[in-house]
Amino acid sequence: MRFSFCVLAVLCGASRACTSFVDYRGETAWYGMNFDWYPEQDILFRIETDSEGGPVFTMSFISDGNPVPTVGFTGDGRFSCMQVIDAPWTGPSADSGNPLIFIPFYALVYDGASVADIQDMAGVAPFRQYDDPPLHVLVADSAGSASIIEVGESGNRVLDLACGDILVMTNFSNCAWQGADPSQVQGVGADRFLAAHTALEAREAGIGPAACMAVLEAAVNTSEAFPTRASMVFDPSTGRVYIAVAGDFEHLWSLDLSTRGISPWPEAMESEPLTVDSTGVTASSLSGV
Repeated sequence: MRFSFCVLAVLCGASRACTSFVDYRGETAWYGMNFDWYPEQDILFRIETDSEGGPVFTMSFISDGNPVPTVGFTGDGRFSCMQVIDAPWTGPSADSGNPLIFIPFYALVYDGASVADIQDMAGVAPFRQYDDPPLHVLVADSAGSASIIEVGESGNRVLDLACGDILVMTNFSNCAWQGADPSQVQGVGADRFLAAHTALEAREAGIGPAACMAVLEAAVNTSEAFPTRASMVFDPSTGRVYIAVAGDFEHLWSLDLSTRGISPWPEAMESEPLTVDSTGVTASSLSGV
């Protein structure tokens, strides 16, 4: 529970940003995420170990020297991220004892939970929302199952995606706008939602890492106060993460979960790849290489 309050404290007052997507239209799944954050706090990329000893990629922001993970990708191709939602606070009271909305993220990334497990979890008891800011959570796997989980007034709201489609999450309630034309959606992040949807729909099935990065570039946040700090594309078929730092889409990195090595992509380093472990490597250090 101590970590719960830590997350609450460092997220309090955060601007509403970030864009993520899943794409199941090809033979393999693809995930993508733009993480938008305060420019004065560094970003940390780590390869940690889950409860079963497998490798887990996490991206965290660093607050008061402590990494706070908001994005995770497992060695067997599961993915989750947390983003701020513009919906008004609702659901169980703050002192109700109900599980907090971030629980699905940690269960999938660190504890081996499947998307089906998370969906079952969401059907058991209402999640308790953060007081400030409220969050929603995206979970996905390589088999074609993805869900966005939100706290509702009388219970959890879950948007499930069947195999063979795309899903984009920014900061408005996806559940409230389920089925709406992307051009008609209103709310925080509606512009980035439309930009990502348009870029995805313009590309045929079977897109690769470069095309996925182009989707994230289309939805990049150029705000000086809250810019895109890291753009990540996840390939569950190979266990690789492709990374752009601070909106620099000309210089990309490839991180292999199996070898824990990170190197420029598509050009490899003349020397050995950098090793990423649980200590991690910062975005600022990659910018300086």
